[in-house]
Amino acid sequence: SQINLKSTLGYVPYHEDLLPRWNAFADSQKDNKSLTSITVHNSCIPPSPFFRDKIYPIFQKNQNITSLELRGVNRSLIFGVISVLKMKKCCKLVSLDLSWNKTRFTDIARYQSLSEAIGNHPSLAYVNFSNNALGENVDHLSLVLKGSDKLESLILDSNDIDSDGVDLIMKFLKSNKTLTTLSLSDNEFGNKGVKAFASTFEENDDMALRELNLSKNGLTLATKVESKVLSDMLMHIDLSHNLIGVQGLKNVVAYLAGNPPLACMNLAGNILRNNVAALLMGALKRNTNLAHLNLGHNSFTKASVPCIVDALKNNSTLLTLDLTDNKIKPKSGGRKELVKNALFDSTSLLESIIDSNHSCQVYLSDNNWGNKDTHEVEIRKMNAFGNKGKTIRYKLVLAMFTLKTIPFNPLAFQHISLELMPRLLEFVQQEMGHKGFGKDVWNASRKGKGVKCLTRVYEVVTGWSMLPSLFERGPDEVKKKKKKQATKKRKRDDGKECIPGKRGK
Repeated sequence: SQINLKSTLGYVPYHEDLLPRWNAFADSQKDNKSLTSITVHNSCIPPSPFFRDKIYPIFQKNQNITSLELRGVNRSLIFGVISVLKMKKCCKLVSLDLSWNKTRFTDIARYQSLSEAIGNHPSLAYVNFSNNALGENVDHLSLVLKGSDKLESLILDSNDIDSDGVDLIMKFLKSNKTLTTLSLSDNEFGNKGVKAFASTFEENDDMALRELNLSKNGLTLATKVESKVLSDMLMHIDLSHNLIGVQGLKNVVAYLAGNPPLACMNLAGNILRNNVAALLMGALKRNTNLAHLNLGHNSFTKASVPCIVDALKNNSTLLTLDLTDNKIKPKSGGRKELVKNALFDSTSLLESIIDSNHSCQVYLSDNNWGNKDTHEVEIRKMNAFGNKGKTIRYKLVLAMFTLKTIPFNPLAFQHISLELMPRLLEFVQQEMGHKGFGKDVWNASRKGKGVKCLTRVYEVVTGWSMLPSLFERGPDEVKKKKKKQATKKRKRDDGKECIPGKRGK
C-alpha cells in the first residue's frame, strides 16, 4: 500500500487549524503494516513532537518501504525522515526524492546525517536532491557526494553548482564505479565547468556513467576541448536549452558522424537555424546507432525540410525525431511536404508509400495543430508498430480505402501469387474504423461499408490473371471410383434372411 499526500493548490504552510486533519491522517495509518511508498508534496506537518509521536511509529511498523518522495515539505518532516533513515529503518529503500525543499541546513551536522542516511541503505539506487541550494557551500555538496558512492542515479538539478562544485563532482566520478545517471540541469556552470567534464572523460574512459544531463548551463561547445564532453562512453546526453551555435553544432556533427554508441541526444532550445540543418541531417544519414533525437524549440523553417526528408529516407534506425515548436507550419510552411515526401505520400503511386520511412515517429506539433491536413498523428502511431509489414498495410488502407487519395485499381494486383491471395482479399476489405480495424491509430468509427468491401473483393478476383489456373484439371483426368455392388441377401430354408459372413444359429 502507499501514502499519497499531494496538494493541488501549491505549497500549503502549516496552520494550527490543520492539526485535526493531520491527527486524523496519522490515526488512519497507525495499524498499517504493508506500506511500500510514501509521497508528500507541498505540505507541512505540525511542529515537534508530531513527527516523533505520530509519524515515527508508522516507520517502525513498516520495514519494507521502497520509495520516499518528499517534495516541498518543511524541515520538521525532512529532519525526522533523515533521523529514521540514519537508523536504517527502511531496509529496502530504493528511491529517495528530497527535491524542491531548499533545505539550507545551517548546521553542517545535518548534512553529515543526510550523508550517513543515504549511505546506510545499500539497496538505495536513486536520489533526487534538486533545488536545495547545495552549490552555496562546497562542504555541503561534498558530504552529499560522500554518501552517494553506491548510487546508480543522482539528480542535482537547480542547485547553483558552479565550476568549483563541478570539480568536486569530477573527483567523485573518478572513484565511483556504480553511478550510471547524473543530472546537473540548470546550474549555469558554463564552459569552464564543462571543460572539467571533458578532461575527466578523456582521462577516465572506464567510468560507469552512461546518461548525462547538462541542459540549461550556458554551454557553447565551441572549442575542441569543450566538445570532448561528447564521450563515446555515453548512451544518453541532454544538451537542451544551451547556447550551442554554429561552431558548437559542427563539433556535435563531427561526433555523430563518427557513429558513437549514443542512443539518445537532446538539442532542443539551442536556437538552431536552417544554416546548420544540412550538416546535422548529413551526419544523421551516416549514423546507425542514434535512436532518439530532439530538435524541438529551435528555428528550423520550410527551407530545412528537404534535408530532413533526405535524412529520414536514408536512416532506418532513428525511432523518434522531435521537431515540435519549430517554424515548420502545416500548409505553406513545409510540414505537409515533410510528411508526404518522407513518411506518407497519399497522393501518388503505391510504390511511393512503400518506399517511405516506416520506423521513425516524427513529432511536429505540441497540440497536433494541422493534423487534419497531414495526418501526422496517425502516421506517427503507425510508425511506432515496430513491424514494417503492418505499418505499410495500415498506410495503404488509409490512402486507398479511407482517404481515397490513391484510386483503387484491381489490375495492380493481377499478378500476385496464389499463396498471397488470402492476404490480398483480407486487405481489400479493410478500412480505418470499420469493424475495429485501426482502432489503435484511428479514432472515428465507420459503419455500413460491407457492400463496398465485397465489391472490392469481386473486382480483385475477377481481374486476377491467375484465376483460370484454379480450374485447370491438368493432363490427367480424375479417375472415377467404382461403386460397391449391393450385397444380395438370400433366404435360408427356414425363410429367414441369411447375412453373408455370419453363420446362422
